[in-house]
Amino acid sequence: RELLLEELNFTSEKPYVIYGYAAVPKNETLVIEAGTRLHFHANSGLIISEGASLIVNGEVSTDKDLLENEVVFEGDRLEPDFSNIPGQWGAIWFFDGSINNTINHATIKNASIGILCDGNPDEINDKLTITNSQIYNSSNFGLLGRNTSINGKNVVINNAGQSAFAGTIGGKYNFTHSTLVNYWNTGFRQLPALLLNNFIIDENNATIITDLTEANFNNCIIYGNENNEILLDDIEDNVVDFNFKFTNCLIRFQNTNNNFTGPNYDLNDINHYENTIFNEDPDFLDFDLNMLIIGADSPAINKGLSIFAMQVPFDILNIDRTLSPDLGAYQHITF
Repeated sequence: RELLLEELNFTSEKPYVIYGYAAVPKNETLVIEAGTRLHFHANSGLIISEGASLIVNGEVSTDKDLLENEVVFEGDRLEPDFSNIPGQWGAIWFFDGSINNTINHATIKNASIGILCDGNPDEINDKLTITNSQIYNSSNFGLLGRNTSINGKNVVINNAGQSAFAGTIGGKYNFTHSTLVNYWNTGFRQLPALLLNNFIIDENNATIITDLTEANFNNCIIYGNENNEILLDDIEDNVVDFNFKFTNCLIRFQNTNNNFTGPNYDLNDINHYENTIFNEDPDFLDFDLNMLIIGADSPAINKGLSIFAMQVPFDILNIDRTLSPDLGAYQHITF
């Protein structure tokens, strides 16, 4: 059902339990304050309708003895056995036409699709800006964009049944200092950690090709437990753009049997791959437990480009990175 006007401000006073999909009405804004907990029943979620907006105002805790002030989205089964089970609820779904959505300091876990973002690829303001946030244990996609515009900084995604991040049907995507990895171990996975494509096949079996206006990944780690964790799946068309670039990234892409050919996979092309490291273990603390901070032996240490670090001067734990930026969302520690 649609939320009532008096229900459009979620606070940390008590947790929220949602059955079915709660929708933000057209031209209204749902504001979720720091420390709020949302619990979704099976096949439930949140819809941000056409003209509506979502603002998630999580904060980093300044007192280590207090529960963090992030906003948490998870299922309603709170038994320990369910704490990391994927697919317990639906998705946070940004409909085509929703606008000016921001998520800061959130953890989204155990969904079918953590975030599904549709449409508005050419908005002056990105349709979704997501910062300092984590998405874990999604049975399908962590973050799925479909011909949309997303800006991500200090984003961490792991453990998805398909892709951690997928930018599909074209669109505009920019990620800086993000850790987009996939160590899914709950069955076979068809897709890599990161997928980009510029087409869709409609119900009449016709192929619709769209512009991938830009897809930039700066100072990021893109890795996982498969040999190839990027897929750049474009249908070539002289009219349609397929623009992407990885700058100062650490990527797993082994291409052992040379199955991936063509200009998109020319790893020496600085128009697509600049100062990028391939196939060196990031040295995560414990990827099975979604602990993706890097250790003292990581090849990602001090490999970030300073111009991007200045855009995101603090890591996801609020550690200053401006003097010696590491790749990904975390500055390294000694385990």
